[in-house]
Amino acid sequence: MGVRLWFCMCLFALCVPLVSSLSSKVLYSANNAIMEFDLDTRTVTKLLEPGSNRVFAMDYDYKHRFIYFPRYDTNDIVRFAYPSSNRTLQTVVQTDPFPSGIAVDSTNEHIYWVVPAGTNTLSRCNLDGSNLTLLTTLSVPYVVRLDVTNRWMYIVKAYIGVMKLRFDIAEQQMLVNITTSAIIHCMDIDTDESRVYWFEGNGELISAKDDGSDIKTIISTNTGGNNFGLRVSGSYLYYAGNKQLLMVNKTPVSTPTVLYNDTSRIESIFVFNQSGM
Repeated sequence: MGVRLWFCMCLFALCVPLVSSLSSKVLYSANNAIMEFDLDTRTVTKLLEPGSNRVFAMDYDYKHRFIYFPRYDTNDIVRFAYPSSNRTLQTVVQTDPFPSGIAVDSTNEHIYWVVPAGTNTLSRCNLDGSNLTLLTTLSVPYVVRLDVTNRWMYIVKAYIGVMKLRFDIAEQQMLVNITTSAIIHCMDIDTDESRVYWFEGNGELISAKDDGSDIKTIISTNTGGNNFGLRVSGSYLYYAGNKQLLMVNKTPVSTPTVLYNDTSRIESIFVFNQSGM
């Protein structure tokens, strides 16, 4: 019995680091590079050069295992296999000029993106770029996130606030209006706890329920205009503060931890979970 227990404990000890290493990568874009930061080893790997100096969003298709991102200054959406040793960029669809935000719906095999300049559009296509559909126009849409289960899209209207609208565009709700004149560059949703998180232009990280109530300040970073990436994962928020990659507990007034200092401004992040959560 003792030998069996000892063997199980050893097996568990071997398996836990493996599972952790598979589920703890933060991808970020900076200075014409997509980088991978390993939360376990604290190592940074350059995955590829995206062919654009401006990548403001990334999202993942957990079913087919592709990272998707819009290229702001080349007016298209591209993808690459991840994790994979073959990280060749594939062009998915051409867009209107200056696409910024993207969200992947693996369940229904769609991607959504927003264009905040010129056309101010929210569009959708299939994962392979086919069946391109213009869904609606909005005032300076900058970020898009999806709650696939409840069929809501959450949109940052850059100088206005955060709204949500149904997948069929039949219902729209303004959740919060921003309190500063500066642009909101990033936002994410926590479907487990039904909350929305965003950085205001003055550097404050704010949270609210997904109906716009119970607004709380998580932290004040004093880095106004330099927070371009934000992702929720488990109990933590991962975000970019100028050239730094940081994490902080979702509990208000928590102390952030600096994970990595890059030499260029970080403009988008994505937290990869092997489990698909």
